[in-house]
Amino acid sequence: MRRYLEAGRLNSPRGIKGELRFECWCDSPGFLEGVHTFYLDAEGTRPLHVALYRPSIPSLTFEGYEDRTRASQLVNRTIYFDREDVPLPEGVVYNDDLLGLPVFDTGGARLGSLTAVEEGVRGYHYVVTGGEKSYRIPAVDEFVKSVSLEDGVVVALIDGLEL
Repeated sequence: MRRYLEAGRLNSPRGIKGELRFECWCDSPGFLEGVHTFYLDAEGTRPLHVALYRPSIPSLTFEGYEDRTRASQLVNRTIYFDREDVPLPEGVVYNDDLLGLPVFDTGGARLGSLTAVEEGVRGYHYVVTGGEKSYRIPAVDEFVKSVSLEDGVVVALIDGLEL
């Protein structure tokens, strides 16, 4: 389980005080509202301390980068957050934690492993790869019957889900 997860990408400066537009890759920009430190690397060794976060825009200003020229150095950088800074409700997990879980059909046969969680127009899809077959399964109750970090994922397959 990775400790530092991708939060999003920093985009163009906004104004002259170092504020950067932020492309949030989480459920919503509000999800990260309590995070006071982001990181420039997936190991958490290069911290950026938040001076201002506006989830409504969304945009960020970091301590030490409070002018447009200095903030421009961060443009197009992916930033990460520490999973311990965002408490999740009981029974909720990060999509990242699902990767690699075994996937079974409702009869107990193993289909493969969950290799990707993709966001589509109408919601998420689980990509399951096993042997020579791959499946793209809508992440809705009709198809995904259970998800457990210990036991894996149980899905109900119908014709047409195989890639």
